[in-house]
Amino acid sequence: MSLRENGSVEDQKSRGGRLRWWEWLLLVLGLAVMAAQAALASPLKSAAFDEEYHLAAGYAYLKTGDFRMSTSHPPLVDTLGALPLLLLDTITLPTDHPSWAASDYFIFSDVFLWQANDNAQEMLVYGRIAIIALAVLLAVVLFVWARQMAGPLAGWMALALAVFEPNLIANGRLLTTDLGLALFMTLTMWRLWVWLERPSRRNLILTGILAGCTMAAKFTGLMVWPMIVGVMALGRLAIGDWRFWRSRNLQSLIANLLMMAVAAYAALWAIYRFDVGLIPGSGFPLPIPAPFYPYSLWDTFRVIEEQPKAAFLLGQVSDRGWWYYFPVALALKTSLPLLGLTAVGLFIAVKDKGWGKTAVLWLPPLLFMLLAMTGRITIGYRHILPVVPFLIMLAAQVGKRLASRDWRFWPADNRQSPIANLLVLFLLLWHISGSLRLWPHQEAYFNELAGGPENGSRLLVDSNLDWGQDLIFLHQLLLERGIGEVYLGYFGTALPEKYGVVYRPLPGFMRFTAGAEIDAYNPYTPPPGWYAISETSRRLGLMLQNTDVYAYFQDKEPVACAGYSICLYRVEYPAGMPVDRVVVADGRSVADIPPEELGVVDGRLLIAKWVQPPGEIYPLGEGFARPEGFVPVAANFHGAFELVGYVLAGGETAVSPGQSIS
Repeated sequence: MSLRENGSVEDQKSRGGRLRWWEWLLLVLGLAVMAAQAALASPLKSAAFDEEYHLAAGYAYLKTGDFRMSTSHPPLVDTLGALPLLLLDTITLPTDHPSWAASDYFIFSDVFLWQANDNAQEMLVYGRIAIIALAVLLAVVLFVWARQMAGPLAGWMALALAVFEPNLIANGRLLTTDLGLALFMTLTMWRLWVWLERPSRRNLILTGILAGCTMAAKFTGLMVWPMIVGVMALGRLAIGDWRFWRSRNLQSLIANLLMMAVAAYAALWAIYRFDVGLIPGSGFPLPIPAPFYPYSLWDTFRVIEEQPKAAFLLGQVSDRGWWYYFPVALALKTSLPLLGLTAVGLFIAVKDKGWGKTAVLWLPPLLFMLLAMTGRITIGYRHILPVVPFLIMLAAQVGKRLASRDWRFWPADNRQSPIANLLVLFLLLWHISGSLRLWPHQEAYFNELAGGPENGSRLLVDSNLDWGQDLIFLHQLLLERGIGEVYLGYFGTALPEKYGVVYRPLPGFMRFTAGAEIDAYNPYTPPPGWYAISETSRRLGLMLQNTDVYAYFQDKEPVACAGYSICLYRVEYPAGMPVDRVVVADGRSVADIPPEELGVVDGRLLIAKWVQPPGEIYPLGEGFARPEGFVPVAANFHGAFELVGYVLAGGETAVSPGQSIS
């Protein structure tokens, strides 16, 4: 099934050839710059939302061979991420905790990282080393593939674009599966292209093994099979075999796919330590290799479909997502130079070799985007990270035209344009500077079309901007401003106190979703003081539980921000502001009571006291009469959010819902 133009001069010139000594030096320097961007930022970033889950699952699998914690993701990338932890002397794996027996990876990972061990940040930094290595390997693959496909200059363009791609840098230092999936999917497509160019059983089996690794990196890696089939079919059409499905080529195609599939499943089976057994809960009577893979795959997608998830896009909130979420995210969080070069590179590639022969570059990202657009998890650009390497490969095709100095896009245009060279150089420098000037906060990258990272929270939140990663910068910010304690509305799974943050908890997903402090929070007229609010919390509150809990801060200008994800606000009130007081004791949180029912009045400060039920709401102040049989509830008051030391000038009017809105 070779698609190569046998012996053509153009094809021979497109081969990169051996690297000279200075090229090796330049390559190593470029890779070192990429690694340095990620490695130097890693100790500055607190645990991102999902990192504790991946670290615990990977380390548990590595130490015990038990994949019970690898339910929402296959174990390959998590295990690779846990490998550097073997360099640490003392790590406790709390398999005696009840969450291990219950296979509850949410609780187990929390216990593992924050309770059983006292060096959580060190463990994370070590685990991230493996992901940084995968990111560097991805840059190498793109350099080699582009060089093989379109010549040396294309290789250098691919390297420059990859080394300074902000989304690759940001995800390349997080212990999650997204970068690993991008790497293994790119590796698979590269080796598929090599096999199509130089058919051999060795290349075929290697492609299958890499496809198995892609499946084991993340469940969406299964999309590699439609990509392989589509590229192979379009490749046959590209060489004029319009009836290949009626010929012997169909048998050859099926045989090759079967050989790839066998190699892929063998690789997957090896990653699951050659486990054989029944698929749990399926009713299927026969044991199969790696039964936990189909079981966890089905369970993961069942949970995704059954559980709604709050998402934010362009100022709107939805629990079902939007089909256009990822195209919008791609347009806002990909550098404009890369998008522009991708469009030109696609045009050049198709014009030179046609749609079929270039399908390996444009079909995988297209299919992956279509898959993402049908899903309900619309919470982050990271879910389409595998698209980025293919954008880089398409953009690198421009290098072939630069090297030939032939810009005859249309037959009537026979000019060689030095302006094109300067334009491409300008775009590369623009791309590089856009990433470097944002370091170490590349996770917050938004392009100029989006208005930059400062405008990011108006467009996208969650892992696009704020994934709980800036507690270290928040601690530094509080020290610089001499702020001893803040009210903290944090979005994340980390423990803020582990990073030196002294705080009173406000409602926050995922840690502070319930409790007396959460029930007592008054979102309408918060107590005066310093507030640190995560941007995701500001836009989505407690997710589906209460998305408007921080509506008070929506239009407030922050005093300062830690990174671009946690912003600092000062809440103050005029000295003569009249005050209303109310006690809430009916079992509802203060934030769940509509403002008109609670008695909120513009221009008046409402002080809400929350008490544990059972109880009723009684008016306070002058004229208050204690009902017969009233049991004092002062011992149950939760004053974490009362006004401490606040001097009230003028008269006070005590208002309760019963008095003000009967």
